[in-house]
Amino acid sequence: MLSDLGEDGEVVFVSAEAAARARSTAERLASDLGDTAEDPCGSAAVLVSALPAELVRAVHRYGNAGSPHDVLLVRGLLPHMGGLEATPGTATPSALGQDGQVAELLLLAVLSLLGEPFTFASLYEGRLIQHVTAVPGREDTQTSEGSQATLDWHVEDAFSADRCDYFGLLCLRGAADVVTRVAAARYVRLPAAVGQVLRQPRFAIQPDEAHQARPADLPPTSVLSGPAQAPEICFDGVYQQPADPGDGEAAAALQALADEIDRVAVGLVLEPGDLLLIDNRRVVHARTGYQPRYDGTGRWVLRTMVCASRREHRRRGGVRVLPAPSQM
Repeated sequence: MLSDLGEDGEVVFVSAEAAARARSTAERLASDLGDTAEDPCGSAAVLVSALPAELVRAVHRYGNAGSPHDVLLVRGLLPHMGGLEATPGTATPSALGQDGQVAELLLLAVLSLLGEPFTFASLYEGRLIQHVTAVPGREDTQTSEGSQATLDWHVEDAFSADRCDYFGLLCLRGAADVVTRVAAARYVRLPAAVGQVLRQPRFAIQPDEAHQARPADLPPTSVLSGPAQAPEICFDGVYQQPADPGDGEAAAALQALADEIDRVAVGLVLEPGDLLLIDNRRVVHARTGYQPRYDGTGRWVLRTMVCASRREHRRRGGVRVLPAPSQM
């Protein structure tokens, strides 16, 4: 349960007083923002100055030096949200109430310390903030809308070289029986021959079904890259397979990697107010299955993604919403 992360500096606690000050500023900014089409990232940038210094320092340290598991858990970012509306039964809810708007701005503010927020046009209506919540009829899907099925190991949008560098999961409502699992590539230990296979472009990945536009063919990629002491990983346990269906060596390498990921994984239960930051280039993540509630009290998590390189962000147009996969 990530019980050892506090010793490694991978958990930062926000005091109730500091969280209340940040919330007060976020409330004012949310009121000013209103229902306009203005980019909320501008308001979030202003909110950064109201974040507690210990949180800013921790995120800065994490972005520059990483952490033992390449994640950072922020506890207590959101004070008690007595006015939070019912958990939506859709990944694309209509306008949120004040508590929801405050949560979105706080999430954007913290993530902006790591880079530029963005998303894909094909993903949940191109919203910068995605809602991870159980959706009726989608219980068995391998998407943010699924619940009863275990969400298999993956990185966000593994199919795209433009996938995010970091993303954040902000818990509005938790569930005691739902475990978020993470596995850092640096702890994976594989035979040299298997690692060599995984570093070759012998693997095909398709966008998951949450993307409305899904190309029929994408170029083969490798699974592992970068230096051995700090490897990067591009893995999806469901949507990735050998580019050549007859490549048994590549298939065996994927299975060996999946088994090793299970061995080195750690898990935690997100509680209301928790924000989990994940390095999407160095960490794979998963989630256990659970029985959803459709009564407005079920699990509700917000997610946003960022591009860490502002130069890369400008090279691809400096836009918040990237084209759909079929247009790339």
